[in-house]
Amino acid sequence: MQKRIIDILKIMHWLGLTMLLTAVGIYFLSDWPQQIAGMVLVASLSGLGMVLMSPFPIALFLQWAKAQDSSK
Repeated sequence: MQKRIIDILKIMHWLGLTMLLTAVGIYFLSDWPQQIAGMVLVASLSGLGMVLMSPFPIALFLQWAKAQDSSK
């Protein structure tokens, strides 16, 4: 069960990273962010991307801490 959760969080992490990189690419490589719809798109992609990325490192740390505790 724990392996499945880590796998789901890993997929969410990569999806979030893709969304964040897409937002950065749109921001730097087009003139669309100067319009209201472009601003909303870049802000939404970057915000949701960072939210999707955040749980995975925490889960990895908790998994590592649990392994350290059980090895003693």
